[in-house]
Amino acid sequence: MADTIIITGCAGFIGSHVTDHFLSRGYTVVGYDAFTYAGKVENLEFATSHPRFTLVEGSINDTKLLEETVRKHDAKWIVNLAAETHVDNSIKSCDVFLQTNVLGTKSVLDVCRNTGVKLLHFSTDEAYGVPFGWHSFKEDASLNPKNPYSASKAAADHLIMAYANTYGLQYIIVRPSNNFGPRQHDEKFLPKMIKNLLAGKKIPVYGDGSQIREWTFVKTTAAATRFILENSKMNEIYNITTGKFMTNIDVVNQVCEMVNLRASDFIEYVPDRLGHDFRYSINADKLKRLGFEFCDDFTKRLWETIQETR
Repeated sequence: MADTIIITGCAGFIGSHVTDHFLSRGYTVVGYDAFTYAGKVENLEFATSHPRFTLVEGSINDTKLLEETVRKHDAKWIVNLAAETHVDNSIKSCDVFLQTNVLGTKSVLDVCRNTGVKLLHFSTDEAYGVPFGWHSFKEDASLNPKNPYSASKAAADHLIMAYANTYGLQYIIVRPSNNFGPRQHDEKFLPKMIKNLLAGKKIPVYGDGSQIREWTFVKTTAAATRFILENSKMNEIYNITTGKFMTNIDVVNQVCEMVNLRASDFIEYVPDRLGHDFRYSINADKLKRLGFEFCDDFTKRLWETIQETR
């Protein structure tokens, strides 16, 4: 039987898909979530009906409860997805980002140190900052975050590596590119666009929409996470991305075409975000060398997302 793992942030967008994937591959999963605005119990429809799933409501900042949960279930891994993730919110106020992403990670690390449980931590491609030219960041690149959200995630990464160096912590860090798919919170670009279109409302597009992102389907990220956990040695970092680059405005145009609407009737250009990063780009060759194969069809996955967002 596969190990018992704890997945923090299990009721969030990526967390719920990671939870479903591990359950489908024979793992016993203890879901751990504080159910802030981004965590939804309906995201756990599959998990809560599964005999190998247990749900614990709690914050990762509650070190005592998290440690009790690890010991009670004899967990071998914590897969940490608990985080504040919306850049716009971090620009308005970053207090909760520091509380969850930095101090919350510190709490998780203390639990790992006290119990010996291994950590697989979710970071972000945004921690690298913006590449020069058409360069793509590899895992050994220096971190150069450009907004409060990505700075909080970069700080967590540094803290994890410091704990490994100082206390012998065993960790794996994954840095995914821009994820999309079912269950994503309405505040994010793609679900907001789809719901506005279906409601006949305008789509807000920052600046001229030329910002470039790498798009990875959330279920691919979930599969890559399990593959890394099962196949990687410890104290490694992996980028997760399909290398599918698209500008924001091209994504708008493709979604409009798929739902038979004219994009020009719905686009509303709005002032650009403060400090808006023009482009993110990461290199996933290390994950490919480990043996993981990316085989997503972006158009098919985008259509699936539209159908399930309705």
